[in-house]
Amino acid sequence: MRIIELELRTARLAEMKVFYTERLGLALADITEHSITIVAGETRLTFVHEEEGRILPSYHLAMNIPENQIREAKSWLLAKGCQVLSAKPLPYAGIQANEDIAYFEGTDAHAFYFEDPSGNLVEFIARHRMDNTSTEPFDHESILNVSEIGFPVRGSVSEAIQRLDSRFDVTRYIGDGKTFQMLGDEHGMFVLGDMTIGWYPSMKIPEIHPIRMTTLDPNEGEFQLVPYPYFIQAVSETV
Repeated sequence: MRIIELELRTARLAEMKVFYTERLGLALADITEHSITIVAGETRLTFVHEEEGRILPSYHLAMNIPENQIREAKSWLLAKGCQVLSAKPLPYAGIQANEDIAYFEGTDAHAFYFEDPSGNLVEFIARHRMDNTSTEPFDHESILNVSEIGFPVRGSVSEAIQRLDSRFDVTRYIGDGKTFQMLGDEHGMFVLGDMTIGWYPSMKIPEIHPIRMTTLDPNEGEFQLVPYPYFIQAVSETV
């Protein structure tokens, strides 16, 4: 699965623009009074302004980077003045950790995490099963695409799995099918999680906020993961 567009909400649009375009150097593809769109490799990532209320919208998303550059990416991010979140080993889940970098045995991938001004849990992940080794110095252009988006659900994830399975040709990648499940492949995944269980590694409890995304799929059409405000548009080719 390939995620070519992803739209999320934010109450801090101006700060997000500064963070992603000025601090991290990602290209600004579009800007309006109420939204910004940045380029994260093959994915156009849009943040839409939402009036600040009691809760600030926040999400979990992952971005693929070259499989051999996890430490270079971490050094690059730290040099930008960002803080990398602490990662702890979870042996029962097959997660090792060293120097704030986690290793996932089930997916053969290294990753580290940070938060943006909206409180989004952002992950840079180097997947060793992908043939994307790079010899170029790591910078913002090394970000390949958005490869994961978290879909918090209420209670068991099994019903959500069935709904997505019925519409998309997605592989049950990693998970127990009850409290957590990754659906898709190394290029793109839906990450379903019981919203009473925090996202690793911050263990921040997930929140349900609107998500709109576009994926490449030969069976075109629009889909909502009811009863949640998660909308997926499938297109057979990019514009």
